[in-house]
Amino acid sequence: MLNTKKSGNSTVVYLEGRLDVSVSNEIEEELAKMIDSEDCKHLVLNMEKVEYMSSSGFRACIATLRKLNAKEGTMKLSNIRPSVKRIFDVIELTSLFDIYETEAEALNS
Repeated sequence: MLNTKKSGNSTVVYLEGRLDVSVSNEIEEELAKMIDSEDCKHLVLNMEKVEYMSSSGFRACIATLRKLNAKEGTMKLSNIRPSVKRIFDVIELTSLFDIYETEAEALNS
């Protein structure tokens, strides 16, 4: 179960640990259920406690973004650790996502 909180019309999801093949499918499914059942259209993924992200973690984020885009929703990422941000830069995904330094900045944008 993901830790979440509502803030205005957005839902903040707190991810943590290693987003690798062992947990990414479960996270993707949880996010998809939230989007479908709760009519959640605006997500902020707070990644402050994410230590590592594999390709399956990125795939889960991309799938979630596509699902939200189909519903005219938004997804923002915040609090990404420098080590994880470097991976976003290397695989050239920074332009695909709206990335913010803090959760507050993401919510206020």
